This record gives sequence, C-alpha cells and structure tokens, in this order.
Amino acid sequence: MKIYKCDAHLEHQSKIELNPGKFVPTLDVAKRTGAVLDALRQAGHIDVLDCAPASKEDLRTIHSEDYLDFLATAWDEWSRSFGTELDGVGFVWPHRNRPPRCPSAIEGKIAYYMFDGVSTITPAMWPATLGAAGASLHGARDLRLSGSTGLVLARPPGHHACRDMGGGTSYTNHTALAAQELTRDGARVAILDVDAHHGNGAQDIFWTRSDVLTISLHTDPSVDYPYFSGYADEIGAEAGEGFNLNVPLQPGTDWSGYREGLTTALERLREYSPDYVVVALGVDTYAKDPAGRLALELDDFNRIGETVASLGCPHMFVLEGGYCLEAIGPCVLNVVAPGG
Repeated sequence: MKIYKCDAHLEHQSKIELNPGKFVPTLDVAKRTGAVLDALRQAGHIDVLDCAPASKEDLRTIHSEDYLDFLATAWDEWSRSFGTELDGVGFVWPHRNRPPRCPSAIEGKIAYYMFDGVSTITPAMWPATLGAAGASLHGARDLRLSGSTGLVLARPPGHHACRDMGGGTSYTNHTALAAQELTRDGARVAILDVDAHHGNGAQDIFWTRSDVLTISLHTDPSVDYPYFSGYADEIGAEAGEGFNLNVPLQPGTDWSGYREGLTTALERLREYSPDYVVVALGVDTYAKDPAGRLALELDDFNRIGETVASLGCPHMFVLEGGYCLEAIGPCVLNVVAPGG
C-alpha cells in the first residue's frame, strides 16, 4: 500500500479553537500524521511518497474562485490589520435571515468564508492545505492509472470544506478533490465518510450530481457538530437526487449500532456499483477520542476495513479526523490493513 504525504503542513498550527463554553488548544496538531506514519512503518508499510502541492487550478474543479482567492490572501490581510500574535478568526458570523454579503474587513471576511470558530487563519494554512490537496491528487491519479490502493495523510483535514466556505479545521476538501479526479473518463465514484462528524463538504460539492454518490455515517447533527447538516432527509437535488445518503447515529453508539449503519451504506454502495470508492477516513469514532461522541473500540476498525475490502472495488483512503494521539495510528492501520 502506498502512503501519500506532503510535509508543508508541519508549519501550520492554530493556537486555539472555540469549543462550547471555552477556548482550548487546537486538536489538529502536526503529530497526528506522524503517529499514523509511525504505526504504518512499524507494520511494514514503507512505500511513502512525498508529493508536490496542488495548484489553485486543481482546486478550481471543486471550489469557487472567490473562496480560493480568500484562502490565498487571508493571512496577509489579517496580519496587516491585527498583527501576527494571534490567529485570524471571524468576529460576527452571517445571520441566516440576511442576504449573503462579503465584507471588506478581514475579520468579517473570515466569518463569511469560515463557518465556525474552530478554523483559524495561520501563516502556513494556505501552503499546508495546498500540500494536503496535492497528496490527495497524487493518490487519486495513481488509483485511476494503475489501481494502486493508497492512504493520503492529509492535514489539515478537508471533509468539512464546501464549494465556497470552510470549517471544522478544513479549508479545501481533499476527499472531494480525489473523487473529482477519479470521475475523469466518465467513471462513477462513491465517497464513504466514516468520520464521527457529517461530511458536509462533499455533500455540498456533489449535491446536484449523480456521478459521485456521497455517504456519511456520523453522530446525529441535532446534538453534535456541524449541527446544520447531516440529517437523513438530505438526499441531493436535481440530477443528484437520491445520490446523497446520511446515516445519523446516536451519541454512544458502539459496534452493534454502527454495524447496522454500515450495512445500510454497504447496500447503497452495491446498488450504485461505483468504479472507485474514496473513504474519508476519520477515526474520531474511537471511544476515547476527545472530539468524538461514538464508542468504537480498536478491533472495530478492523471490521470497517474488512467491510471496505468486501466491496471488491478499487479504493483509496484520505485521512480526516482522529485526535487521540495514542490511538490514531492503530485505528488507521486497522482500517487500511485489516488483520495486519
């Protein structure tokens, strides 16, 4: 199995993030990918490729021009207005009953494009996200051209990034970018998102399309992030109607309940019969993860990996969430190489 990475993310580190009732040190630390890489190497997976960053042109295939322009210039604008001591963060988020307007002030512009207080602007955010996107593109191209299954060690994560806004420490959507690349030559692609939180970004990007089936298993958004999407009645629109499946799970769900949701996903995947599957591999479903509210144990990640393998379909994995540094490596290893 090939492992795709870009070390540009090592310089990207938010100082704090806003959690309900408090500011806390960010959970998306650079050590996350290192912990995964250590676990993979110890298990004998040593085919590691250092990948070139993506270009803005690459990202235009799934993101709007104005949003990409914002990401490329946000830190410079923030530092000119407020200095370099603090991360850039929004001040007043858009009101849902107002028409959309993008302010010229950077503190308003950040709030317009970043939908939460978790996703701050740092000096290295843009190079880091280009690097993660580049690794994902490399993995998708290898899968399309040679059938090589791989794992993209993407950081920052990407599955909360929509066509024209970001959130959840996601700035561009690396899972969606891989899926878009795989649709070349008319291929049918499915995204299976097993992160603890709804994959709202892929849902948004492919909402009206039938060539990419989007499936997400996640904690019920009525009680957990991102709160405003991920409900079972969200099925897509226009040509994409029926090509989006959300499987909300109650907090505390263990393998018995998760297996039922995964079976529902598997049935829809087999019905769709994709040419490729991209797995948005969040492992914050682990019972002790500080960001998740589900209750999977280490052995359960083997079962997820076995389920993906049972499809018999060319596939790849893109790292998303997972913030327990002691467990993220074994969890990921168990999915991508079930049974060792």
